[in-house]
Amino acid sequence: MEMNVSQVMTTEVYACGIDERLSRCADNMRHLNVGSMPVVDSENHVIGIITDRDITVRAVAAGVDSNQVSVGQFMTANPVTILPDLTVQEAASIMADQQVRRLPVVDNNNVLIGMVSLGDLAVDVGEEALIAETLEEISVPTR
Repeated sequence: MEMNVSQVMTTEVYACGIDERLSRCADNMRHLNVGSMPVVDSENHVIGIITDRDITVRAVAAGVDSNQVSVGQFMTANPVTILPDLTVQEAASIMADQQVRRLPVVDNNNVLIGMVSLGDLAVDVGEEALIAETLEEISVPTR
């Protein structure tokens, strides 16, 4: 039986706003123990994603004062999102193609309803071969 993303995704998802201070977003990520957060507009539409790596490499390493800049200046705009009725295999394939470990899950109106990670697929589905193959493809350096 094929499982859908809706069966394995995390539904209690915190997001940050585009105008939120980068320092506040980083603090929320630390408290929540997450490596990325979707960025949403006032109607909860996904407009970006920000990762701990974005904060470290794009902002901190550049000497930026995270109290003086917004999430929107360092996020990745228009991230790949998926619908909850995709199969776990389809989600893994998208992760591999896009070389990402996490995907925001949206409804038909692009409203954030969850997140799915490679870890969700591994823990909840237990398809070791699928996960190993996906991780290998994610880890291949881009040309």
